[in-house]
Amino acid sequence: MSPTPHVREGPPLSGFDAMAQLHGLAEHIHRTADDMPLTGPAHAVGDSLDELEDHVRDIAGLIVHVTGAAAAADREARSHPGVQNEAARRRATALTHAAGTLGRALADLAEAVTHFGVLHHAAALPRSPPLARVRDTSRSLLRTRLDRAREHLHEAGRQLQHDAAQLSPPITPRPTSVPAAAPEAAPTAARRR
Repeated sequence: MSPTPHVREGPPLSGFDAMAQLHGLAEHIHRTADDMPLTGPAHAVGDSLDELEDHVRDIAGLIVHVTGAAAAADREARSHPGVQNEAARRRATALTHAAGTLGRALADLAEAVTHFGVLHHAAALPRSPPLARVRDTSRSLLRTRLDRAREHLHEAGRQLQHDAAQLSPPITPRPTSVPAAAPEAAPTAARRR
């Protein structure tokens, strides 16, 4: 489990710091998604709840961290008027949306734990065709929930990357050379009639 980045408090974030915060969180979320167990035909889902517990802890930690960052951005928006206020408000909104998507990932992972529990219970019972169907169904649902949790994590990361790009200050092209000023015309005398 990797440490979650620190939530910065204090003066308002510059546009580039705000972008860096969202990009850093997005990368952390993508790494968490990449650490989720693979569920394809060549990959057996683990036979222990320890791995799922680690992933639940990671995602719950991300939710706490992203919610804390959103609260800090909201405080920043309320205490610093002007352009920084709007940027902080947009950052708070982006972070709250990411927290919601992370919550869906955690809900999927909680469902995966439930299906793992069914498999654990079924393993202790005598083999029978109906029980084999229950195991197959639970294994399939477990894999589906793990895949959905991974998808929601990647979705949250993509959302933050997109929102970070929206926070970027506009880039104004610099002129390569300064054009020569045209000579001023001499004032003409007004005609009198």
